[in-house]
Parts: sequence; structure tokens; C-alpha cells
Amino acid sequence: MALFRIYHNTRTTIARFQQSMLRRVVGIGALYSTGYGDVGSSIYYALGVTTVYAQGASFLAIGIAGLFFIATVLSYAELSSAMPESGGSSLFAQRAFGDGGAFFAGWALLLDYVLTLAISAFSVGPYLGYFFPLLKNSAQANVTFTAGLIALLVVVNVFGLKESSWFSLMLTGFDILTQVSLMGLGIVFLLNFHKIWSQFTMGVAPTWPHFLYGISIAMVAYTGIEAISQMAAEARDPGKSVPRAMFMTMGTTVFLYAGISMVALSAMDPKILSTTWQNDPIAGIAHYMPHVQQFLGPWIAILGATILTIAANAGMIGVSRLAYSMSNNFLIHPIFRHTTIRWKTPVYSLVFFGILSTAIVAFFPYLDILADLYNYGAMLSFTMTHLALIVLRNKEPNLPRPFRIPLSLVIKGKEIPMTAVFGLLGTGGVFIMVLLFHKYGRVFGTVWMIGGILYYLWFRRRESLPVMQRVQITDLPDTPEKSVPHKRFLVATSPTRPSPMLRDVCKIARADNARITVISVIEVPLTLPLTADMSMEEKVARHTLDLCQAIGVEEDVIIDTVLAKGRSVGTLLNFHLKKTKADTLVINNTGSAISRTILGAVERSSNTVTVWSFQKVTGGDRTPTPKPRLTVERPIILAEDTTEKSPAAGS
Repeated sequence: MALFRIYHNTRTTIARFQQSMLRRVVGIGALYSTGYGDVGSSIYYALGVTTVYAQGASFLAIGIAGLFFIATVLSYAELSSAMPESGGSSLFAQRAFGDGGAFFAGWALLLDYVLTLAISAFSVGPYLGYFFPLLKNSAQANVTFTAGLIALLVVVNVFGLKESSWFSLMLTGFDILTQVSLMGLGIVFLLNFHKIWSQFTMGVAPTWPHFLYGISIAMVAYTGIEAISQMAAEARDPGKSVPRAMFMTMGTTVFLYAGISMVALSAMDPKILSTTWQNDPIAGIAHYMPHVQQFLGPWIAILGATILTIAANAGMIGVSRLAYSMSNNFLIHPIFRHTTIRWKTPVYSLVFFGILSTAIVAFFPYLDILADLYNYGAMLSFTMTHLALIVLRNKEPNLPRPFRIPLSLVIKGKEIPMTAVFGLLGTGGVFIMVLLFHKYGRVFGTVWMIGGILYYLWFRRRESLPVMQRVQITDLPDTPEKSVPHKRFLVATSPTRPSPMLRDVCKIARADNARITVISVIEVPLTLPLTADMSMEEKVARHTLDLCQAIGVEEDVIIDTVLAKGRSVGTLLNFHLKKTKADTLVINNTGSAISRTILGAVERSSNTVTVWSFQKVTGGDRTPTPKPRLTVERPIILAEDTTEKSPAAGS
């Protein structure tokens, strides 16, 4: 029955106005810097943790993980060039499997990006601890520093991706230069192949289970390639620039990782690398570098802080663009698709996930837990990408593909890209190892996914959308013609109680930046002179006007009030319409003779004004008594909006 309710009465198409679009402002340099910043930073903590398990064979574990990484890059390059939009694996899964698959991949990837931001920002402080020991010795100080850094990145990204990417490009250039220099010095002073090969015996030290665990840990070093795919919607000429940026990132990463890991194992024993220098292995290389170690200390401190800042920024870009894409496709709440008017950046996504990353660091300042979760989400999304490529090769064979992976086989009429199969087996196997060996990833990652699936089912049911089927979205190019904003409201209210529509008028006035004047008229009977004492009536009316002002303050609007006294309500309203230069008159039409007189007086006047007339309709006097199940228990408020013209215009 529950499943029936989920699928019953669903809509499969949605039309909307195309109100917000990300600008295509970034080129290959910005794409490359963001991608390398996300991928290249991982060596600063992945090398030490990998060595804990793979020991002297850590360079082999990193190399095997690199092969899976190359296959994954090829799959991303083809799909990103064919679908140049934000979303990455979530977008690919949606095209191949529908909205259910898209949410599954996207939700896993959101976890990955949030943790990229959290881990990278949290790791900046310890490297800067070379200059400021408090950041390395005090967890409280580092958490505070991390919160400040994340807030800074939120501000930078709100100003625009172009400015943010140039910031990353500048830092990436400095980082690559220093890493190449460090590797070059290591080759000259430290590289020793005999020492490297003598430090491990496969099956003994490390054991095969530990070596496989090491491969799963080493995949942490390659999990940032999604960042480039997320920027495809903002890339110039994405069919060419996105694949090229991915291949540049892949070549640089594999080359530097191979060199750095070989130099590290030449510089120190694996036991020392996995204990003393576990959290900062690159600093360990600098420590054992002869002749220049006194100069490399501060250099590596700046280097580590630099690349980790780039990685944190890449995580911020990735999570905001992914949330934008998922929201744009009604996989999560639509608020995340809204962008700023000036910079066209997804501000709600940036702020929300920035706060979430800060909270994770504050409550779980432990890198081992964060690293386990990091791999959980990444391997799920990578596996979905390989599956999507295999499916789309046959489901949409005519899809334009500016880049197409070679090495495909045709089996029973089905085209199978072999690199995608290899990547699928590799990343899927690593995910299984995460479930078997990574207890924190197994527990918290599974909780994250189950919680997300329950939210998705609730959200789609609430919006009457199908769970698995893809919703067809039509973006209308034009927005409806906007009405002329109001400038001044004149709201007529009873002397005894505020107008029932005052709060609604306040909301409209706040949106249009309009002024409101509330007028209450005390009508003097013909049996009394105009100067008659009506102090009690005036006291009640002034209290009512005070209530109106208080309502306005609650709605963030300052209301002007007028208490008028005279023979005719209609005449007084016309006088104050002209005096206040109001363009809109709001009255409560009770259907009485007085209401008809007021409307008649306004129609006969020389004022040009829009009249909002609100009337209560119960229907009891007009139709037979309905059956009990159809009884209207509350009166319905109807609004009538008519524009009255001056006599000169034909009134």
C-alpha cells in the first residue's frame, strides 16, 4: 500500500521558467587547477595512511589504484563532453537509470564533496603549525581556524567561479613547481631502487588482506576528478576543454604520485613513514633530504597549506554545483537551484554545505573517520559512472560524443567499452573492501545513504513525483510580464478592528518597497454636528490603528495611520487618496449599503486607483444545505482586483 501511494497520482512532466543559469566563463586552466587541486592534495595524507597497511609496497598500491583512476577519468571524459552540465555522476546516472539512480549517485557524491571540503580545510592548520605551533597542538584552535577558512571560501565562491578559479590556478602553479622540485631533489639525493624492492615481501609483509586494504586507502588519492565534471556547465567549449583538463590532471597526478611515493620509500623506512610521518609524509621527505632540509621545512609547510586550500576550494565548488544540479532536477529541495542576481552563483548551496562541513569538523575532528567516509561516497559514484557509460552506449548510441573512449567490443549487438568494464570492476571491488575493512565508512556511510533515500522518498511523494522514472522538465525561455510595482497603499479599516487583509498587503508592500497608510473613518450621524464629542469612538479607533501599526512592524513594514471624521466615508477616502497619492485602495466589501456607497463614490471621483475589494462568501443563502461531508466550515476570502479610471478616461 505504501508503494502504491508513492507511485499513485504522480506527475511526469514539469514546466518552469528558466530563471537562473550558470555562466560559461572558465577555460582549460581553471578546470585543470580545480581538478588537480582536488586530486593532487590527497597525497599529503593518503601516502602515510596507505603505508600503514601496504608498508613497503605502498607505491604498488598507489600504482594499482592509479590504473582504476585512469579508467575512471576516461569514463568521465566521454560522459562530461556528451552532457556538458553540472551534476557529474548524478547527471550520468539520471540519463541512464532515471531519477532514482541519479539521486543515489548524487547523494553519495554529496558526502564525498562535503568531506573533501572538511578534510582539506582541517589539514591546512597542521601544515601551518610549522609557523604557528598552536594550530598543530590544539584541536580547538585548528577547528576554529578551519571554520574561518571555510567561511572565507564561501565568500570567494559567492563572488563568482571565475574569480575563485583564478585563485586556484595561481596556487596550483606554485604547488606543481614545488612538487616537481621536491621530486627532482629526491631523485638526485635519495632515490634507491634496491632499497625500495628490499623493504617488502608480498604475502608476508604486507599480507594480502593488508595490501588490498592499502589499495582501498590509496584510492583516496584519486577521488577528486568529479570536480572538473561539476564545472562543465560553466566551461567554455566544454566538448574539448573538459576532456583535455581531465587528461592533464590525470597525467600530472600519476606522474607526481609515482615519483613522490618512490622518493618517500627511499628516504625512510616504511615503519617510520607510517608512524612518525603518517599525517604529514611530505614533511618527512623534506626532513630526510640531505643538504637542503633546513630550507625545505618552511617551503613544505607553505606547499601543504597551499594545495590543501585549493582542494578545499574544489570541494566547495563541487558540492555547490552538484546540489544546484540535483535541485534543478527536483531530486532535492528547489531552494538549492537559486543563484545570486549579480554573480549567478548558487549561494544557498554554498552557505548550507559550508556550514555542514564546519559542523562535521567540529563534532568529528578525526581524519581516520573522515577518510573512511570519503572513500565510501567516491567509490559508489565512480561505480555508477562506469555503469552509466556502458548503458548509454547502447541506450543512446546517437548521443553526440566529442570524445569517445576506444577499445570497445560488440557482444550480441551490445557495445561494451572495455575500460569502463575494468573501471567498474576496480571501483566496485574497492567499495566492497570499504564495506569489509572500513568500519566507520561501513556504519556512517550506510546511515548517510539510508537517511538520504528516506528523504528522497518523502520529498518525491510530497511533490507527487515518481521515484524511479525521470521527470521531463520543460524550460520556458520567457518569464511572465511583471506587474507594475505598487508605490502607495491606502487601506480602509473599521474603527473597531484591523483589516483582515493587512498582513497580506504588508507582504506585497515589502516586496515592492511601497508605503502603506491605514485610514479609519468615524462617520458622524446627520443628527449630530460635525464638532460633536465622539471621544469614546476616537479612542477605540486609535487603538485599532495602533494594532495596525504593530502588525506592520511584525511584517517589517512601517505603517502611517490616519483617523478621519466626517459625514461621508466615500468622500473622505477620495480626499485622502488624492492627498497621499495612493495608487491602490484596499477595502473590506461586506456587501452592505455603506460598501456600495464607498465603491460608487470612488468610481465617480477623478482619482485613478486600483481597488482591492475583499468579500466573505459563505454560500449558505445561495444554495441548498450541502451534505455533511461537503460542509464549508470556514468562510472563504475572495479578492477582487479592479482598476478604476478617471472621468476623463471614461469613468
